[in-house]
Amino acid sequence: MFAVKAKKSQAKLRQSVKGKQMRFFEAQGVDELVSICMTLAQELWVVKERLASVEAAAAKKGVILGQEIESFAFSPEQRAMVDEEKKQFIERVFFTLREQAESLETKPTAEPDGPKVP
Repeated sequence: MFAVKAKKSQAKLRQSVKGKQMRFFEAQGVDELVSICMTLAQELWVVKERLASVEAAAAKKGVILGQEIESFAFSPEQRAMVDEEKKQFIERVFFTLREQAESLETKPTAEPDGPKVP
């Protein structure tokens, strides 16, 4: 019935939404901690699902990985890749707190500075 033309956009998606910040809890920092917990839960679930897939594929092929996994050591190149992924993971987890801290730095303080002591 209605034809809608979609515009092709090359704009990158933002990681956050600007505007009034929603608050669910009265205490300072609780919303940020809940957000961190939810981010960790999402990340953990992805890892658990991926590990379950790897274990199922290994079992299907009759491969026993237990001892190999326990004694595995990364090469220097692999270690560098894992460390970079860890850094990105930490950035995602603490994104909310970092953004909150940055917004506080740009806002003037609620109370003016007291008088200077002569």
